[in-house]
Amino acid sequence: MKTLLTSLLFIIIGITAYGQKQDNKIHIVKNEKPILIINNEIIASADILNKIPAENILKLDVLKESELSSIKLFSTEKPNNGIIKVDINFKLNVKTQKELNMFFGLDESNNIYVNRYLIEDKRQSILTESITKIELIKADNIFLKKASLNITIE
Repeated sequence: MKTLLTSLLFIIIGITAYGQKQDNKIHIVKNEKPILIINNEIIASADILNKIPAENILKLDVLKESELSSIKLFSTEKPNNGIIKVDINFKLNVKTQKELNMFFGLDESNNIYVNRYLIEDKRQSILTESITKIELIKADNIFLKKASLNITIE
């Protein structure tokens, strides 16, 4: 009887200790792909290059050490894996920064981040096919003065 109570006590302590843990996520470090900039206007994932016919690609530049912007959402994050610039003659479905902000009920001039990098040029659009996640980041008056969107592309 004494061993049964002792075993039951250890099981209960083990379950309650695990129940106190707030972060039960498994964090997997993934290797980010370079960001693709099409015709200096569209930001996309590098995977889209596989869907564009080769005869429509006019020019391709790989900038291994470049970043999308000098301003990151959080300065402690690691840099991305470079930029691929491509000029193409192909029609793509995009969303402008103004459209994205208005869809989420924000002021049309609010900042948008892509993979935690600020898009400094407000004329640049984002390829809808490349968007995997959109986060609404509320203003905290420390990092952000106004609410912003962080768009993840892969």
